[in-house]
Order: sequence, then structure tokens, then C-alpha cells
Amino acid sequence: MTVNEGWDSFKTNRWINFDTIPSSSSQNRPAPRAPEIEVNRKTPDSPSNRANRPRTLSDRGNEILDNHELVSSLYAWNWSELRENYPEKGIQNPSIYCYAISCVQLLSHVPAIVRILQDHQCQDTACLCCNWKKNFLQSHGHAGTINWFREAFKKDRKFNQGRQEDAHDALLAILGKLDKISVQSNPRLKGRKVADDLFGYSIRNEVQCPGCKNKHVYYEHNTVMTVRMLRKDPSGKSHSIKELMQALFTESKIFGYNCSKCKKKSDAPVKPTLLRAPQILLMHISRFSFDGWGKKISRPVTLNETLDVTSMATAGASTVYKLCGAVIHGGTTLDYGHYWCVARSRKREEQFVTLNDSSVSQHTNPRDALQSYIVLYRRREHLANVGNEKSMI
Repeated sequence: MTVNEGWDSFKTNRWINFDTIPSSSSQNRPAPRAPEIEVNRKTPDSPSNRANRPRTLSDRGNEILDNHELVSSLYAWNWSELRENYPEKGIQNPSIYCYAISCVQLLSHVPAIVRILQDHQCQDTACLCCNWKKNFLQSHGHAGTINWFREAFKKDRKFNQGRQEDAHDALLAILGKLDKISVQSNPRLKGRKVADDLFGYSIRNEVQCPGCKNKHVYYEHNTVMTVRMLRKDPSGKSHSIKELMQALFTESKIFGYNCSKCKKKSDAPVKPTLLRAPQILLMHISRFSFDGWGKKISRPVTLNETLDVTSMATAGASTVYKLCGAVIHGGTTLDYGHYWCVARSRKREEQFVTLNDSSVSQHTNPRDALQSYIVLYRRREHLANVGNEKSMI
């Protein structure tokens, strides 16, 4: 197999290669990296930490992990590393900005994001980070404002239509802005992609020709992991978020796979595994379908409070996450629903709070979690009071 073989031989509807923030236009999508071959040898100048990895990866696989291991010392992973820990606060909703409010609230419960906002300073009156800090985190009173959100994306011609928008789209847009803005005020982050450092994950896909057994490996990178709803269980049992995630890493087939070694076309198995587990896991539950009308799949999804992704990992390394927040969607369609947020309190991580526009409640309804649309998990070692948490579900 040659290393410059075309991507068209391997692409499927399920596996589409994106950079950090996916684009809605296929014309703007960057070209994928050339396929690589796994080699059973150690790179001569490999870092010492590679010796602790359970398996030998290709040069590209090791490069991905090496870069990922650098982030541990660059960001704040717990609230004790912040200059100030802000009280829980709502955000006034002038009309239809619940999609933006819920995302801002969710990300405001990530220590690394809040620290980046604290460090950022600039003179741009439309700056997302400056307004986020000034008009919400540092604002006086029981609730902040959200008018600045539209202004921050005015030049991009996003969210300017005065209508309900998708929270997932808003989340991706916010992360894209953070990549462009946050590195300006922190020399340590120069040349880095903040969203990828915090939320980025990598998937290793291995395709094997059924005839000659030749293996081909390619990688995918993204920041928000989209999981799809599973078919309704005949027994009526609800699926869990872990089951949805496991389905993403289930072996499937590439139909019409062209093997570069034996030159034969066949239906080849492809096995995806999680090569790089994110520091902070963001999952988007794909509940909406668009066939002329926006339809919602309202079946409940149970959120696992503890999520161990070891069984999905390439090297079998143990990575355990704790549930820290979710954006909930109420309603039967995308156009006429309402978004709100449930998250671990910044002051007391063992408790969850409900943040619904300008309202803040110490009470969380377990039924809300079943209609989650975006889910946030943090690594267990980043939480201070992990053993005494109050169950959200």
C-alpha cells in the first residue's frame, strides 16, 4: 500500500474528516492527511513517555499523543487555579437567545475557559471574550446580559436573523472564536488551538482488506463528539449516553473499499478506536433530522454520572470522566423549543444547579437530564469533591 493513496477510496458517510471546527461547506473542508501505515518499531528520538504506552503506534499516532500531552501544564483544570470564582448567575433573555445563553452557561462552568476569560484583555468593543467577562461573569446584579453575543458574530453574519438558532451551532461558533481570540493575551498559548487543547479528541481508524489482510490506518480529529440516537428498544428501555458513545466506536464496513496492495475492491471492516481522549469531553446528541421540517427524536437518554472510556481506547488506557453539565432542549421541534443548562456549581462542585435564562435554582429535575442535547464531562481527577457529589439523575 502506498502512503499517498487517495482519500476517496476510504471515505464513507459515517467517517468525514474535519479539522478542529467542522465547516458546513464541503468546499471549505481541508484535505485529509495522507494515509499512514502502522509500523512495529520505535522512533529513535521518541520522548521518554512513549515507553509507557501499551502499544507502538505509527509516527503520526505518536505525534498526536505527544502534542496532546503538552496541554496538561498550559491550562487551569480545577477551580482552585482561578483568580476569582464567580457566583452562579442567570442571563437575561430579551427574546430568543436561549440557545446562546445555555452554551455560555455551560462553558462558564469549565475552569479552563473561565481562566482564559480572566486573562484576556483587548480594545475591541465587540470582542466575545471581553464582553463575556464584563457583561456576565463580572457584572453586578442577579443576572447578566446576552446582547453582546449577536454583536460578536455580526461580522461573520451569524446569529443575526432574530430567530431561534441551534445550540450546537452556537457552541461550535463560540469555540471557533476562542481559538482566534484567546491566544492574543497569553504568550504560553501562542500557536496553539485552544478549543482543540481543551476539547479535542482523535480517532484512529483501522481498515483491513479481507483478501490480502493489508491494513490501512487514518485519523480523525474533532472537538465536539456527535453521537446518534439508537433505534428504539422494543422493551422500552432507555439508552445511556455511554451506549450511544460505544456505538460510535463499533466496527462497521466500508463498502467498495479499494485495496492498494492487491488492487481488489471489497467490503472491508473498519475499526475505530479513541486514540486521544479529550481533557474535557463535549458530546452532542443528534436528536434532530431535517427532511423539509425539523423533527426531534424525543426518546430519553440516561446520562451516566461516571463515564469510563477505557474499552473504546486504542491503547486501553484508563480515562474516567464525571458528568459536569448539560444543555437541555424542551419542545418537540427545533424551531419552537427552549434551551436551558444544568451544571455542577462553581462554588460547590458536589451540587448541581439549574440555569434557565435569568433564573438560578439549586433544584434539578431528574427528568430534564433525559432530554439532554449537549453533555459536558470533565476528567475525574480534575474535580475536588468527586466522592461526595449529589446525583443529578
